[in-house]
Amino acid sequence: MSTKPSASQETILEFVKRAINLLLDNQISDTLILSSHKINSILKDKCGVNFKIDRIGRALSKIAKQQELKRISTRIPKYELKPSKFKRFRLPD
Repeated sequence: MSTKPSASQETILEFVKRAINLLLDNQISDTLILSSHKINSILKDKCGVNFKIDRIGRALSKIAKQQELKRISTRIPKYELKPSKFKRFRLPD
């Protein structure tokens, strides 16, 4: 029995990927820290959508696991993206 993501989960994943790509386009520092709160603020400001933080966090966790990003041990899950992975990390829209 295979579990396919629902349409809303796919939509959230697409929006999270779009937000990460926007963050990468405007990246100045050496390391990009990804968190659900940062992605939520990008989605509100740039895309005009509002999802619950926990749903964004689950989508970010799934992407981070696929891309093998290092998790930073904080209370709020955060993932570290090094400059060497910037070019490889481009997510398809």
